[in-house]
Amino acid sequence: MHPAISILTILAAVFLLIAYLLQRHSINQVRRQLADADALPVQHRHIKLPLPGREVEQLVVAVNRQLEQRRQEQVLHDARELAIKEEIANLSHDLRTPLTSLQGYANLLKNPAVPAAEREEYLDIILHKLAVMNNIVESFYELSSMDSGDYPLNRQPLYLYSLLSEVILAFHTDLVQKNIEVRLHLDESVKITPLDEKAMIRIFSNVLQNVLRYGKSRLTISLFTEADRVKIVFANDTEQIRAQDVPRLFERTYTSDPSRSSGQLGLGLSIVKQLVEKQGGSLGAAFVDGEFQMVFTFGE
Repeated sequence: MHPAISILTILAAVFLLIAYLLQRHSINQVRRQLADADALPVQHRHIKLPLPGREVEQLVVAVNRQLEQRRQEQVLHDARELAIKEEIANLSHDLRTPLTSLQGYANLLKNPAVPAAEREEYLDIILHKLAVMNNIVESFYELSSMDSGDYPLNRQPLYLYSLLSEVILAFHTDLVQKNIEVRLHLDESVKITPLDEKAMIRIFSNVLQNVLRYGKSRLTISLFTEADRVKIVFANDTEQIRAQDVPRLFERTYTSDPSRSSGQLGLGLSIVKQLVEKQGGSLGAAFVDGEFQMVFTFGE
């Protein structure tokens, strides 16, 4: 064999050996970093490549992509866990308030010296508190069903003018008793829209209950078509909802009343928003000159 060829062969072998050792060193370094990563907070996990190398570099890129995905999942998990803890705390607070009241009135009913008229009054209060608690529990169950996907909707052609009119009529007595003047601007020619009837009744009922709870003296309801899309607008004056409340009104358990003296959670509007979006609609809210407005949009 020619001496030059032998030297080249040896150099090639040495070069390959060095390349192998360097790559092995890189792999070992990456392996150590992966082992250390388990002991670090998720947001600090990132693998560095000690030495250049195409194959190892591709491996490191793939690993870092997975670590970033895990980091994002952990952030979402932590945020959801915090939200659940807040929901449980709020639920506990809002159930404990009527429960304490119930206990007090129940003890009063045990007193034989209490007149019959007062007993009747206490019993009415107890029934009202029980209704509040039942509404809270049912609302939480409904939201839980929506989260799990166990809330089927049956979208059928629906004439919103008739349905909205019926729901408004059902709340007429309550609105009159609250001295809320209702102004209607309902377009009978609004097209039939594929929606779930029960869900729409729930939506309109929750909105009107919100008006009864926080409204002041007037309510304007409009139904019309704009750019080939159906729009429904509820607008009422209020002194209990503030402009800074609007961005959070559709959050679970949020209430604009810090004292929560009404014993009501802000679950109703959260349910409304989810039901609207499940039907392909959108919901917007604004607070202008002391008036709270909710705008529903359905259709392509």
